[in-house]
Amino acid sequence: MSKRQFKSQASSSRAIPTTGFGAFGTTTSASTLSYLAETPNLQPITDPNVVVAFKNLSKRDATTKSKALDDLRAYVREHPFDTTGGPEDAVLEAWVE
Repeated sequence: MSKRQFKSQASSSRAIPTTGFGAFGTTTSASTLSYLAETPNLQPITDPNVVVAFKNLSKRDATTKSKALDDLRAYVREHPFDTTGGPEDAVLEAWVE
């Protein structure tokens, strides 16, 4: 194959035009992430560790979320319903929100 043949093949009209950065250049569909939830009311919660755990649930890192769920689970186990009346109502309301 000579240089001349290579150049003629490279400038073929069959080349695929690209715009932007690869496949990310042009998007026509709307984002599917349209659901936004309000943050729960954490003011009535008396335990500051529980407040931090709820705030950590809104973080992006999966490890942080996992630790927050473990902390909340430990809090609920420390406050069984049969002896202490369960976790405070504010924690349950924040969880439901």
